[in-house]
Amino acid sequence: MVSVPLSPPRGMDDILPDEMPLHRRLLETVRQLFRLYGYREVETPTVEYFELFAVKSGEDILGHMYVFKDAHGRQLVLRPEMTAPIARLVAGKLSRSPLPIRLGYIADCYRLDEPQWGRRRRFYHGGFEIFGSSHASADAEGLLIFDDFMKRAGVSEYTFKIGHVGVHRAIMSSIGIESEDQDRVLALMDRGRTEEAEKMVRQLSKSQEGAMLFSEVANHKPGPALETLTDIKEIVAGNERALGEAQNLQEILSLATSAVDPSILVYHPGFARGLSYYTGFIFEVYGRHADVALGGGGRYDGLVSTVGGPNIPGVGFAIGLTRVMQYLLDKMAVKVDHDSALVYVVPLSDDAVGEAFKVATQFRRAGASTEFEPSVCSAVEAIRRAERRGARFLAMLGRREIERKVVSVRDLERRVQEEWVFEEVYEKAKTLLKGIRVST
Repeated sequence: MVSVPLSPPRGMDDILPDEMPLHRRLLETVRQLFRLYGYREVETPTVEYFELFAVKSGEDILGHMYVFKDAHGRQLVLRPEMTAPIARLVAGKLSRSPLPIRLGYIADCYRLDEPQWGRRRRFYHGGFEIFGSSHASADAEGLLIFDDFMKRAGVSEYTFKIGHVGVHRAIMSSIGIESEDQDRVLALMDRGRTEEAEKMVRQLSKSQEGAMLFSEVANHKPGPALETLTDIKEIVAGNERALGEAQNLQEILSLATSAVDPSILVYHPGFARGLSYYTGFIFEVYGRHADVALGGGGRYDGLVSTVGGPNIPGVGFAIGLTRVMQYLLDKMAVKVDHDSALVYVVPLSDDAVGEAFKVATQFRRAGASTEFEPSVCSAVEAIRRAERRGARFLAMLGRREIERKVVSVRDLERRVQEEWVFEEVYEKAKTLLKGIRVST
């Protein structure tokens, strides 16, 4: 006999009934923001061709993908993130859409990381991507949406970690460092290996003065975004392109602070992200009670053309929905409203089962979520079961109710009970629902 594992693969989690309401609420919050900010939702396959991510994803992604071959020998992967698949859509099926294109998605992604708190091998992302606009307002919009999400999700005390790899790339380009080597330098910085990144820059640089400028920016102390940016602009003043990138960040922050509290925007001049397709503004969001990012993103001009589409700019971000859910449950100890039927219908005798089943149907047709208890029990036990399930109303039918053609309906919150004639159940249930909506 085959032994079947009762747990999912390591690092992948079941979402249990008590957790599902919060998971669903977070997904619904993302979809509310799609509507509010004008994003059209799309869905892509869980499985993609390996080449899509090999093109520009970076070592951190490539080294942690689930890779396999199909029956025809084609190399496939479980998607490790969603920006590349969305860029594929824009490069292909949506290539003739009017610009800018705003796309949103909710998707489960897979990475072969070492499982730990906040880092799972299967996780949900909710993302927002804009293609076709290089204006600073497109970047700033990401900060506004993420801030909006955090407030709606109930996450308190969080900060935005702001960066701009365009400044780093501008300095490296000015001293002769090629794009692929720049990606390697930024990947080291993302892993906190700044000294190694500086050493690589010195080795590759055609100007030691430029290498020193890179180090000065990379090691500058983080601080309030606009104030720290003023310091960086002074440092890079002699590098026209780097100064232009810093000015771009100034425009983004100026727009964002019109709606986002400036005190939660912290500029980290040495900040980089592991994905090699980033070209400019980047950010991550952190809650006070954990040191892993709850989401992030940035600008990736050129990604669409890299996967075979037109040369259009892009910017976007993903919310780590699985991490946010863990954060709310484990770090903030939020109370989850469990899924409960509004009405619990119970037969009190064997000969009442048929009528009780019909009554449950009438409640549902009236729009009330209704759970039917298939086993006969006493009235006392029926009340106990209904309360344990969190029902608001209990409908009971026994021999006495069948003889009189009524159903006993008990309001478990107000602790009052009345009898409804069978023929009136549908209309009374609709009236009941209206009353609940008015009272809440």
